[in-house]
Amino acid sequence: MTDPVEQFISAIRDSIDDQTFQKLTLGKFQNELASVQHVYVRIVDLKTGPHLSFVYRYPNQDVTKNSPIPEGINIITGWLGSTCRSATLLTSKGRQQLLFGRRGQPRLFTQDSPSIPGTSRAHDREKTRLLRDERALELLGVIDSEGRPRAQMGDKYRQVHHFIEALAPILKGASQGETLHIVDMGCGKGYLTFALHQFLRENGKNPVTTGVEKRDSLVESANAIAGQLGDNNIRFIQGEINDVEIKPIDILIALHACDTATDDAIYQGIQEECRWIVVSPCCQHELRPQLTAPAGFEPLFRHGIQVDRMTEIVTDALRCLYLEAWGYQTRIQEFVGTEHTAKNLLVVASRTRKPGPSEDLVERALEFQHRFGIQNQRLQTLLTAEISPQRHRGHGERI
Repeated sequence: MTDPVEQFISAIRDSIDDQTFQKLTLGKFQNELASVQHVYVRIVDLKTGPHLSFVYRYPNQDVTKNSPIPEGINIITGWLGSTCRSATLLTSKGRQQLLFGRRGQPRLFTQDSPSIPGTSRAHDREKTRLLRDERALELLGVIDSEGRPRAQMGDKYRQVHHFIEALAPILKGASQGETLHIVDMGCGKGYLTFALHQFLRENGKNPVTTGVEKRDSLVESANAIAGQLGDNNIRFIQGEINDVEIKPIDILIALHACDTATDDAIYQGIQEECRWIVVSPCCQHELRPQLTAPAGFEPLFRHGIQVDRMTEIVTDALRCLYLEAWGYQTRIQEFVGTEHTAKNLLVVASRTRKPGPSEDLVERALEFQHRFGIQNQRLQTLLTAEISPQRHRGHGERI
């Protein structure tokens, strides 16, 4: 019969080889490591290649040590059964737990991930999370020490990972080792701020991240978590979207900034010539009282719910048109299903040419805006004021 410890170590090696490894938790330490509560092991990509990152959880601090994968596996093997008497391996295929009894006898418990009949192992591998190190999500209370979402936090956990999946394709345009300055406007508790920062680190970038939040208590708690992680390249400051000045900015994020705060964030991103601007619009109230039906489209505006939805659609379409007029390529996409949140759209803009307005594209945006009877739209007001304060007046009338 195969020794349970050997089986467990083989499972670790196999999960690393087939890229299904997610997390290893070690506990019940004794002897020289008796003061350690847990050790969390994840894979990190360093300049010298993939390493195992060991986070030692002490009562008052965390200590991180990185080791090449073969050396790290040797460390784990040496601990099991002597220094460490509990180990849990989490992979995209399932969960394995190794426990040692009072007399030191090892027992291995295996639990496969639920699967749909007819699905293959290859399909399971495709579901491997892009964000591997979830330490920040644990400190934020999203997941427990075993990597499982806590009660009432499943939607938030999925939202974080879908957000990373949505941004991953555009971020391939950044070079290895490149320093990227990220600003998250209205970051709240910092769920997505920490996740994006860590994802960039794992993929060979050098992120310098600032979260902006108006609530002091959230700024304080987020900075405390950054301190626990020992990362000096992520910080949180108190402020409003339209009155903070942070330079430079390569990636600007504003998720669920209410009403015209989204426009303020986009405007700042354009002003700072950001390479990427990512916003998730929320409660588009500004245009609701202005919106009128273009000739022939009156049936789409008969009921209040229709007008509400048309307001959202027209607002986001205008934002894309003005971004395109100022040199960005845009797309609108879902980043989490509507069953998790109704505020599920991302506007993703990537700069494709030198900054500055294109007169033809500005005219196109204004024509679309005026077709719906809109005299004032926040982003348009901010941007076109710089071209000429008296160039446009109301419904396309020119002076």
